Amino acid sequence: MIIDMEKTAAIIAGIAEEEIASRFGVLGKSDISTKTGPGDFVTAADHAAERRLKSALHDLYPAAGFIGEETAAGDPAILSKLEGDGAFWIVDPLDGTRNFVEGVSEFGSIVALVEDGEIRQGWIYAIPKHAFAMAAAGEGAAWRGDKLQPVNEPEAPVTGYRAVGALYPEWRDRIVKPLRREFETAPARCSAYAYIDLIRGKRDFSLSSRCSPWDHAAGVLMLREIGGRAEYIDNGEPYAPQTTTGRPMLAAGNENVWKAVKQTLGSGA
Repeated sequence: MIIDMEKTAAIIAGIAEEEIASRFGVLGKSDISTKTGPGDFVTAADHAAERRLKSALHDLYPAAGFIGEETAAGDPAILSKLEGDGAFWIVDPLDGTRNFVEGVSEFGSIVALVEDGEIRQGWIYAIPKHAFAMAAAGEGAAWRGDKLQPVNEPEAPVTGYRAVGALYPEWRDRIVKPLRREFETAPARCSAYAYIDLIRGKRDFSLSSRCSPWDHAAGVLMLREIGGRAEYIDNGEPYAPQTTTGRPMLAAGNENVWKAVKQTLGSGA
C-alpha cells in the first residue's frame, strides 16, 4: 500500500513541532530520564510524540502494526515481528535525544513504512531546520521537495560518520585503525542528520555497530533510491530493518565510495 507522502509528512511535522520543538530548551528535570545508561536519555517529548504518531499513523494505515523506539524499550519482543510478514510503521519520534537534552540543534523524527520485510517509504524530519527528506521505493528521494540526484564521488578527503563502540572485538581490532588512519570521521550523534548529510553528499559514508530499525530504515531507503548502498561488511548481507549489535554496517550514497571504503576496512590494512 502506498501512503500519501505529503499528508504523512504534514502529520509528522505537526506532531514534532507541537510535542518536541516546543519543549526544546525548556525541559525540566522531571521531563528527563535514562534507559540503558547515563547517556541514553528519554524525555517527555519522546513519549508524547510517539503516542501521537502511533494514533495518527494508525489512522492512515489501520492494517499496519506500530514499532516505536520507546514502545520497544518497554517490550523488546515486539521487534521479532519484523522477521515475518506484514506491514509496520517503524518510528523514532525523537532521534538525537541526547542532543535535544544538551541544547544541540540536531535532532529529528524518523518514520519508515515496511511491508513484508521491505522498506517501502521513509520520512526524516530535521526539526530545527523544519525540513524533510523523503523517499518511496522505486520513486526516488527528495530533500526540501527537490528530487535528489546520485551523489558524486568525492575528490578528497573521504569523510564519514562512525558509531563503532559496540563492534565485536574481532572487527574492532581489524577496522578501527584503518578507519582512523585513512578517513576523516565524526561521531554519529544523530541518525536523522547523518543520513541527510549522506544523501546530500555532505558526508561520504557511515559505519555503524548497533543498528536499530528506527534509526536506519528510512535513511537506507533514501540512499538506495539515489544509487547508494548499505550492507554489513562481515558477510555482505544487505541492510534489513531488524536489530543487530556488534556487526559493522557500512552505508554510503555512492556505490564506488562504498566499495572503496569497504575494501580499506575489510582488509584491515
